Amino acid sequence: MTSGAGVQAGRLSQQEAEDGFYNDTSEFLAELSGGSLHMGYWESPTDAATMAEASRRLTGLMTERIRTGPGERVLDIGCGTGAPAIQLAQSTGAEVVGITNSPVQARLAAEKAGEAGVADRVSFRCEDAGNLGFPPQSFDAVWLVESIMAMPDRLAVLQQAAAVLKPGGRLALTDFLERTAPPAGAEQADTPQYAVLLGKLISLQDYPLLLEKAGLVPVELTDVSDRTVARTLGCMRQRLEDDRESLTQRFGAHVVDQFDNIVLRLQAAGFGYGVVVADRPGR
Repeated sequence: MTSGAGVQAGRLSQQEAEDGFYNDTSEFLAELSGGSLHMGYWESPTDAATMAEASRRLTGLMTERIRTGPGERVLDIGCGTGAPAIQLAQSTGAEVVGITNSPVQARLAAEKAGEAGVADRVSFRCEDAGNLGFPPQSFDAVWLVESIMAMPDRLAVLQQAAAVLKPGGRLALTDFLERTAPPAGAEQADTPQYAVLLGKLISLQDYPLLLEKAGLVPVELTDVSDRTVARTLGCMRQRLEDDRESLTQRFGAHVVDQFDNIVLRLQAAGFGYGVVVADRPGR
């Protein structure tokens, strides 16, 4: 994930807040999220999948959408601690390059790739998503799984992604969506960590124009809020309640208490979750 913003005297910039937040809490976030720093996906209200199972299912759904295979290269923008990239490589045989603005995430992801035996074709590095250092048309696919909302300029990131895509290449992403106004008292401005997680919300209907401006052709715009948000936050909340003592011993009371507050506020925020798929014309 990446971001950048001006610094106001005496306050954290968005970049500083995000860098510090993910450096300090990446392992804890992965623990709450079933191993990946993204939502889970449940097929129905009666689906009994665990958070970890639902998280891997969402990665699988995104893998299906980018249509990649052995010998192809995928860029993972906002790779988190590496679990989705590793799962993608294992299931498709593709080479994956993950980027993040967090050195801690890059290190943890590289360690996981080594443990999974895929370090020969899954790598991670610190890179600015708004100014990618890759040659034009050097990837067959790009995905941003729950990372674009943390970036200050979605269009700039989509333009960068389009530039490194080969003609005929595919982009897939997930994003938090504006659905309903948050209730009174649930403003996010006073909590930088909360703002990092939620980002600036837009609607799914904003994406066709964004994709067009980036030189991409929309393929799919799907609201999957009912299969993702409430169950994911519920699982996180339950884990915080059930395992508070062990989580506190491992990560510290400050981190656990902080996420208690964040998850409660996210539950009240009324945001949605969408899947966006687009192609770069050509081939």
